[in-house]
Amino acid sequence: MPRPGWLEDPRLHRLLPWLCGLVAAGIAAKKLVGGTGDLGIYLDVAREFRAGGIDIFRDRGDAGPWLYPHVAALPIVMLQWVFADAAIRWLWCLGLGLATALLVRDLALAMRPFGGLRWWQWLVFGALFQRCIAQNLTHGQLSLWVGTFVLHGIVHLQNGRHARAGVWLGLAAAAKLTPLLFLVALPCQRAPRAAAAMVATMVIAILVVPWPFCGTAEHVRHLGDFWRTVVAALEGDAPLAIRGAGPSISGTLDFLLQPRPLDAQGTTVNVLDLGDGALRLVKLAWSAAIGGLLLLWFLRARRAADPVRLGMQAAAVTLAMSFFSPLLRVYHLAAALLPAALFCRGPRHRADWLWWATATAILFSMTLRQKELLGETLWRTFDLGGVLHFALVAMLVWLVRDAAPARTASTSPNAALAAGEPGTAAR
Repeated sequence: MPRPGWLEDPRLHRLLPWLCGLVAAGIAAKKLVGGTGDLGIYLDVAREFRAGGIDIFRDRGDAGPWLYPHVAALPIVMLQWVFADAAIRWLWCLGLGLATALLVRDLALAMRPFGGLRWWQWLVFGALFQRCIAQNLTHGQLSLWVGTFVLHGIVHLQNGRHARAGVWLGLAAAAKLTPLLFLVALPCQRAPRAAAAMVATMVIAILVVPWPFCGTAEHVRHLGDFWRTVVAALEGDAPLAIRGAGPSISGTLDFLLQPRPLDAQGTTVNVLDLGDGALRLVKLAWSAAIGGLLLLWFLRARRAADPVRLGMQAAAVTLAMSFFSPLLRVYHLAAALLPAALFCRGPRHRADWLWWATATAILFSMTLRQKELLGETLWRTFDLGGVLHFALVAMLVWLVRDAAPARTASTSPNAALAAGEPGTAAR
């Protein structure tokens, strides 16, 4: 047999996620050590948590409210008992590097039942979706850990370790509530043990763990403040300048179908001026269409073998988390990298215009969406015009079409190459 090339060396595949993590820690340190980012908010929240008597979920001006359960503040609270803020910034950057390494490793593991990705497909993935990780690094976002927990739970689910899967998905939901959608999906995925473990983990993490750190009165008050903040976000009560445009359904249609000034200059890119009632009907119809596509993908996956079925169904849930989130930024898409990797397997035929058009739209709405490259007007229009949202919808359409019949490890052109180590590109 021919000797595999260096790109196919299993040792390289084992090492690559940790090299990515090292680079990620450097990128984070460059931005966050001595800078601000969302890490500055986390440090303030932790100080306020320790002081007591403060609404840590209040509106914070241009940054909006802090929308995580207060258990999410505990890691930094504990670090502040020992380290100064300068040291915590370095430790946080190292943590983001670790999260990146684990995310890349688990993404490779999650793709193994599908035949894995070859080296050039990983390059396509990096070109199209690297910003979903990079923005977490430059903002110091906790969302990178949420995405890491979600993907780690999916890998355990694919491997039949349902209780462990539920624990990791429960930790993700305890840090940020959008993974709660898995509670609806897991029983339909024939994984009731995972759903039960997820509920138990969330109850312990949100209701029990913070209690000794702040006492009963403070704990109850934090829970009430958090609930009111979440309800306000779901009802769209947050100022639009704070919510901003984004690739979710609300973050796209609110800006396209009503005039919405964003700043003192009255920046707006709306194409229609609908009343509130008409806008609600359009959003409801568009949500139903996207929900129907997600359900169709979820149901079509039932014909595949279990690891593939569970992977596709979980990927559908992560896209649903993105589309229906009341507030979505590119860095939140770190939790939806499994469907992104499935898309990067590429078209079955070179003349697949839908795949090429979708990939081009994603490329220009993320990696190439640079003010210096596009100019400020086009740069802003790509964001407010919902280009990324419609590109993600097109990606969903392609994934649904690609799942009929489901492309399993037995039919994938990469199947014979998927029997090796995590990070398999080829064997």
